[in-house]
Amino acid sequence: MLRSASRTEMPHLAHPHYRADIDGLRAVAVLSVVAFHAFPNWLQGGFVGVDIFFVISGYLISTIIFGNLERGSFSYAEFYSRRIRRIFPALILVLVATLALGWYTLLAVDYKQLGKHIASGAGFVSNYALWFESGYFDSDAKRKPLLHLWSLGIEEQFYIGWPLLLGLVWNRKWNFLTVTLWIAAASFVVNVSMIGYDPVGAFYSPLSRIWELMIGGILAYLALHRPELLPKGQWPSMVGLALIAVGLALVNSEDHRALGWWILLPTVGAFLVISGGPGTWLNRHVLGNRVLVWVGLISYPLYLWHWPLLSFAQIVEGRTPSSAIRLAAIVLSVTFARLTYRFIEIPIRNHKRDSNKGLAIALCVVMAAVSLAGLGSYAQDGFAFRQVNRSAIAGGYYDWQAGYRYGQCFLAVGDGPPHAPGFADQCSGVSNPAAPKPLVLIWGDSHAASVYRGLYNQKMAFNFDLAQFNAMGCPPIVDVSVCRNRNHYVMEKIEELHPDTVILAAYWSRYDGTGIWPRLDYDKLKLTIQSLRALGVPHIVLLGHLPVFEAAQPDIAVREFVANKRDRTYLRFDERSVQADEAIRAFARDNGVGFVSPIDLLCNREGCLISTSKTTLIPLAWDIAHLTEAGSTRLIDLAIENKMLTLPHP
Repeated sequence: MLRSASRTEMPHLAHPHYRADIDGLRAVAVLSVVAFHAFPNWLQGGFVGVDIFFVISGYLISTIIFGNLERGSFSYAEFYSRRIRRIFPALILVLVATLALGWYTLLAVDYKQLGKHIASGAGFVSNYALWFESGYFDSDAKRKPLLHLWSLGIEEQFYIGWPLLLGLVWNRKWNFLTVTLWIAAASFVVNVSMIGYDPVGAFYSPLSRIWELMIGGILAYLALHRPELLPKGQWPSMVGLALIAVGLALVNSEDHRALGWWILLPTVGAFLVISGGPGTWLNRHVLGNRVLVWVGLISYPLYLWHWPLLSFAQIVEGRTPSSAIRLAAIVLSVTFARLTYRFIEIPIRNHKRDSNKGLAIALCVVMAAVSLAGLGSYAQDGFAFRQVNRSAIAGGYYDWQAGYRYGQCFLAVGDGPPHAPGFADQCSGVSNPAAPKPLVLIWGDSHAASVYRGLYNQKMAFNFDLAQFNAMGCPPIVDVSVCRNRNHYVMEKIEELHPDTVILAAYWSRYDGTGIWPRLDYDKLKLTIQSLRALGVPHIVLLGHLPVFEAAQPDIAVREFVANKRDRTYLRFDERSVQADEAIRAFARDNGVGFVSPIDLLCNREGCLISTSKTTLIPLAWDIAHLTEAGSTRLIDLAIENKMLTLPHP
């Protein structure tokens, strides 16, 4: 009968025999991930190393559980104690080091986010934290030093749930293989179907990832009980390594739709390599060579260290670091991994067994303290007092949701119902139907929403009404597939409201047809202009491209304004902003509509404005491009002063 027994009455939990080739396979996995993160153009499929790790973990853990359950020697207490002593020490060290390094290098907004990631990493729920925070305005992944802990979260969730499920299976006398196959099949179906409508969820959800660990579980069962079903000879290792190599070379992280099927290459490849056994030539002489085995032994701390160091290099440099810096970060990661393995992991593994339970409890207490430290940083808004620079930013953090009227007149991603009941009239902006004023209507995506406050602040001066119809990821163009319902609704409102001026604004360069973004179709934009004219709109204005940077403008502003006393810069400026602005200018000229160039108004030879004041740092934008209220007001004021924009008045 399965039970949690004491150490005195339960024999030591048996582990599978050590295999050097599996450490070699670990080395292939971790080196692939490290290479992909440091030099993504060199190995576009390197991220699948994580999937190889999942198969290895599923195999080793399932081998332990299957074997010990059937010998009657399985102990939940010992199993979880081993997992804690294996995983917690290096993770605690990296979390503490990341928190300390962030104290000196991160701005408050980033340190607050790091605090949340520290807490979720310590609680092994990073995959959920990253999943829930991903979205339209999410920060650059390279600026998240603990982004890589999502995979550790999935593994730990597997370690917690899998033994409990197998214990139930054992007590009910169900067949291990049948259960494992069903779980793997169901998870793979979830994965493939989920990628079509929620690729981010498919990436982070354990339900869509567990099939990879189950591949290892299937192999563990077959190796223990049905070895005759496993392939024999030299070919499994050769084919397995070939599949892994093809996966590393061909799988593309940008093609979300193919990921579910393409990931079969490295996972099935790992299955075949492990099933080949330690005696095959490739496993013994290639994967079992000393160099790969050495890397495999430090693979866990190497995985933990490499991404924070690369991420902090990105943050400190303010852009993608040079190849030399990235290479130095990798060398430092290997050094730290070796030291962690030698002075942290080995001593704890070799710790006297009599006090293993106490050691596991102590590690849990320390991990809880680290989690509380992260929560403290999150609760205290990143301890803004650490940096005088941040206090120089007038107004603190910009509340874009309130400023853009998010959830009311600025809608989330998705082509659902245009507006909730009660909001439609509010967004129409008509103050007094009995005494109508000229109406200005702003239509477009988040860049349009960021201009709303600047227009709103001109209402009193010009005495007009202002309508706002904005949606994330929806350019103001008719017949855009992902926004068809919403934009059709806007056209209906324009026909109903008879606005005097319609301003079309968008993050024009974003619409290149990649990922979830539709492709900017100038023929459809022309059709939109014609449709507006057919509805009797007398004034149509195209807003060009807002200045876009490759890092958050407040961060750049702190660096340039506070340190260098400059309110303009081209540091990390995205040149595509200029190209897109010129393209919209040409389109507006060819189609006889008004045009406002944010690039002309906000940028000159010295750079683009990053502060609306020369004496106090008041950022123009709160992220890479989206305007604050101060920035929006400055843009509209300049457009009026330079006669690019003429607003109606009674």
